[in-house]
Amino acid sequence: MGRHPASCVPGQTFTALVGSAAAQSPLAATINNGRFVAHKDLRIKAVKATGEASVTGANTNSVTLVLRNLGAAGSGTTDIATLALTSGVNMAADTPKVIPLSATAAELLVAAGDVITFRQVKVGNGMNIAAMHCEVEYELQ
Repeated sequence: MGRHPASCVPGQTFTALVGSAAAQSPLAATINNGRFVAHKDLRIKAVKATGEASVTGANTNSVTLVLRNLGAAGSGTTDIATLALTSGVNMAADTPKVIPLSATAAELLVAAGDVITFRQVKVGNGMNIAAMHCEVEYELQ
């Protein structure tokens, strides 16, 4: 996700391509896609993912999509938004899918200098996931 681009209006939305254009291998336990370094204190308002291909959820072998705050040191474990692609939870190609935010208000706060990453976490044997665009809506604090 990189540093905050000049074309992104602060207090609005940041969108980034995460993952390769080819389907991601289900063999890796967790794939961290890109990084975003907060330029100021933020509050996350919404997170969406748009896949370049459809995904059909499954219970045994699946993937969980997570927007995580790694903190300034890069070792944080705060999950801002999470979506388990289990049976009945599907993604249509080129259609934004809301990733539900944490119900804990403090987990939606990002301090200046914190690093945010979009993760794909394998469950069981995982599944192939095509590249996605992650859209993060936020407001300055």
